[in-house]
Amino acid sequence: MKLISIMMKLVKWLLLGFFCLAILIASIYGLYKAFSMWTFEKEIMRNDKPYGGGDLRVKGRELLVFKPIQAEIKFKEPLDPNRQKPEVSQVTEPWMNDIAETINRSTIRLLRGTIDNDVKRIFEQRGQNGAWWVSPDWQTLYVTTNWMDYHLPNGADGYGQTWHTLWKSIDGGLQWKQLEWPERSDAGQPLFLPDGKRGYLIGSGMRVWRTEDAGEHWQEINLPKWTNQQLMPSPDGNGFSPWVKETRAKFNAFDLALDGTLRLAFFVKDAQLFRGRISNSSLVYALPWNITEKDLITKWLQPESILPLQVVRDIKANQEGEQHLITLQGLPIDGQKKGDSKRVREANYVLLKQGKELLRHSFLEYVKPGALFVGPHDELILAADKKTEGQILPDSMTLISKDKGHTWSEVVDGSAYAWYYEAEASRIWKYETYSLYWRKL
Repeated sequence: MKLISIMMKLVKWLLLGFFCLAILIASIYGLYKAFSMWTFEKEIMRNDKPYGGGDLRVKGRELLVFKPIQAEIKFKEPLDPNRQKPEVSQVTEPWMNDIAETINRSTIRLLRGTIDNDVKRIFEQRGQNGAWWVSPDWQTLYVTTNWMDYHLPNGADGYGQTWHTLWKSIDGGLQWKQLEWPERSDAGQPLFLPDGKRGYLIGSGMRVWRTEDAGEHWQEINLPKWTNQQLMPSPDGNGFSPWVKETRAKFNAFDLALDGTLRLAFFVKDAQLFRGRISNSSLVYALPWNITEKDLITKWLQPESILPLQVVRDIKANQEGEQHLITLQGLPIDGQKKGDSKRVREANYVLLKQGKELLRHSFLEYVKPGALFVGPHDELILAADKKTEGQILPDSMTLISKDKGHTWSEVVDGSAYAWYYEAEASRIWKYETYSLYWRKL
C-alpha cells in the first residue's frame, strides 16, 4: 500500500510538472507574440492538412500560398490494446505504411484568401514538385507540376520516370485550364511579363521555351550542346560528366526583366568563346525578347558576364542595366565526393554593369543564401538560412542593405515555414506554427 501511495504521489507531481511546463511554453509563446520584433497578425491554415508552409505572397490583406506537400498520414485513436505492440501507433489505411505510395500521393496545392477570412484551396494536382507564377494583379496564374512514379524503375537515362503538366487561370484561380504540353518534358519555372501573355518556361536539362500567346503555343530556344555540361553526379556514378546526352543539368539562376530581357546563369567546366577558352566559370547571358535564332548563334559565344570559380544563386536586373547577383565561391558541389557537400563556401553579393564588377560584398560563413529581392528604393533583401558549426537545424534569417550593397544588417527570423517580402508596403512576412507575422523593413 505504501508503494502504491508513493507511486500515486509521483504521478501527481509528474502531471503537475507537465502542466506547469505547458503553461510556461504557452507564456513564452505569448510573450514572443507580444514583445518580439514581429507583429502577430492572425492564425491561418490551421485546418489545411498536413501542416506545412510554402511559397507565400501577400498583397494588402490578400494571401496566396503555394504548397508542394506529401499525403496526410492518419493514425487510429485510441490505440488497440490487443495488438502485439499496443504502444506503437497504427495508421488508418494500409497504403500509409508504403513509403513509395505516400510519396506518389504528394500534391501541388495552391491556396487563396484573405488574412481576415483565411485561405482555401483553389488548385490541387498530383506532384512532388512544381512551380508557379502570378501576375501583379493576381488574376493570371501559371502552375507547373512534376510527378514521379516511385513504384517504377529508373528510365533509360538513370533518372526516375516523371510526368509533367502545365496549367493556367485567368480569373484569379476560380477556373483552370490545362495547357497542351509534352508530359515527359519538364516545364520547369514559368516566367512572364506583367501582361501574362509573353513569357518563358525554364526547364531542367538546360531547356528554355518562349510563348507570345499566353501559353497556347511554345517555341523552344536552342542552346549549343556545350552549354549542357552535366555538373551534378551522373547516374553512372562518374561524378562530373560533361556533354552527357539527356542529362538533367539546370540553370543556376534566371531572371526576366520588365523590358523582356531574359538572363540565364550557368556554370561550365570548359568552353571556347569569342574572348578565348574559359574554364570553371559561371556565364551570365542577356537575351532580348525579340532575339532571332540567327542572332542566338553568336550570342552564346558572347556572355554578358563571366565569373571565374563562382556559382550564381540568384540574379536580379534593374532598369539602369545593372545586375544584382548572389554567388557562392568555388566549384559546384559534387555530392559523390566524400565531405564535399559539407564544405563551407563563401557567399557574395556582386553588382555588375556591362560585364564589369562594380561592387562585391562577402557574407560571413554561416550565411546560406536563398532568394534576392530588390525594393522600390533600391533596397536589397536577401532571404537566407543561418547555420553555425554543430547546429542541426538552421534558422531563417534576413539580410538587408539600404546603401546599394555596401553594408548589410542581419536579423534572425527563427523557424519560418514561409517567408515573403512585400515591396509595396516595405514589410517582411513569415508563417510559423499556424501564425502569420510581419515586421517593417
